[in-house]
Amino acid sequence: MLVAHRALRDQMFHNTKPVSDAVALFDAGAGQSQGGRKHQEDRCAVIFPSQFPSNMEDKVAFFAIYDGHGSELVSEHVKNSLHHLFGRRPEFERDDWAGAIKAALAEEDRILLDRFKYESVEPAVSGSTVAMCCINLTKGELFVSNLGDSHVILAERDPQTEHPYHIRRLTEAHKPSIPSERARIEEAGGVVNNRSGTARVGSLNMSRAVGDLQYKNPLNTFQGNFAPDPASSATSRSESRGNFLSNDPYTSLRRLHTDRRYLLLVVSDGVSDRVDDVTLVQHVMKLSMRGKRANEIAQEIATNSASRPRSDNATCIVAMLDGQGS
Repeated sequence: MLVAHRALRDQMFHNTKPVSDAVALFDAGAGQSQGGRKHQEDRCAVIFPSQFPSNMEDKVAFFAIYDGHGSELVSEHVKNSLHHLFGRRPEFERDDWAGAIKAALAEEDRILLDRFKYESVEPAVSGSTVAMCCINLTKGELFVSNLGDSHVILAERDPQTEHPYHIRRLTEAHKPSIPSERARIEEAGGVVNNRSGTARVGSLNMSRAVGDLQYKNPLNTFQGNFAPDPASSATSRSESRGNFLSNDPYTSLRRLHTDRRYLLLVVSDGVSDRVDDVTLVQHVMKLSMRGKRANEIAQEIATNSASRPRSDNATCIVAMLDGQGS
């Protein structure tokens, strides 16, 4: 089966990879499972180069997972909007992708604030993590960004055996228990509580997310009909408060080598809390070597992660990347 899979892969690779591209997207797909939750609040985006909204001539693919909480409102909104906000930023076209994603996330919160003002209170009490990666296939560059506790994992694949190696997590978890995050929250005028045995900002066990406007300026200083969660804030109100919950993402950029093959995973915490990264990557490659496609593998990972009682929503994206000379 490995030989047959390798032959299929090589046939697809040679038939679809333009000479001008440093890296080819061999296969990509996503899977989701609701698990033990009452609602499926995870959302994901798999955007191929022909679908990515940019004026660049380079081929760009975009993959992201948005793990919603409070409701699916924010995760659904960001799924439909973030790649557009990101790809159309002037910073994006100047190759300042870190600046582009920071500006896009800030714009996302501004849009949600308008919805709060004119439509519904829901953007104040609903939010989402972000774990995204954008790949310039023409140049062989991988850009990663995240808020919260959804993650991106990268591994290399041996060209002969397909066995994975050099497995590493490319994202950083944002938790109120991290000293630097606690200091930032307190400097903004917020409070980290441990009443449930887990460090939280108000009711949230993360310190960075999109949405959740009750923990952000200006709503955390608001004197009107909407009152922010008192568990998140100091006893006295102050117009000088900053964002208890930040939308400033972690970002990183790395070059993909043209003589190597890669496996890229994006997962919600419903997956990453169930299995360590090395075991997950090894299992994904076992399924790949049995001839399964990316969408089948991603769905099996999500289903297995959500198979136990009281499990979380689980979402997985699988992408296979082959360097031009690999």
